[in-house]
Amino acid sequence: MTALPWLHRFAFAFGIAFGPLYAITVKFELAAFTVYPSLGIVLLGTRRPLDVVAPSMAFLAPGMYWYGWTTTAAMGATLLAVPAACWRSGWTRGVWLAGLWLLPTLAMAACVYVTMPLFRL
Repeated sequence: MTALPWLHRFAFAFGIAFGPLYAITVKFELAAFTVYPSLGIVLLGTRRPLDVVAPSMAFLAPGMYWYGWTTTAAMGATLLAVPAACWRSGWTRGVWLAGLWLLPTLAMAACVYVTMPLFRL
């Protein structure tokens, strides 16, 4: 069973675009929503605790941004992949293969660099 050619182009473009977009969303904290699982609350956008009197409240109800970052990167990758799926050019084969390895690898390095301050000893 073979997949449709436009589906191949969409998958390759999505895979190439998702990594760099995820690194950008983590760096600039562009979460589509913030989840507070201990409270059962989901808020739109990136929400940081602003409690000046008791900053330990952030420890009691920590926000999870990963879901929002992933959603933001997936929406952006979809917006870039849909036009690529409609593109019917034969020269893109080399671009897909080079981009499929190079850009996610660079995005992984960027994510490590961005999150290094979180892992201070």
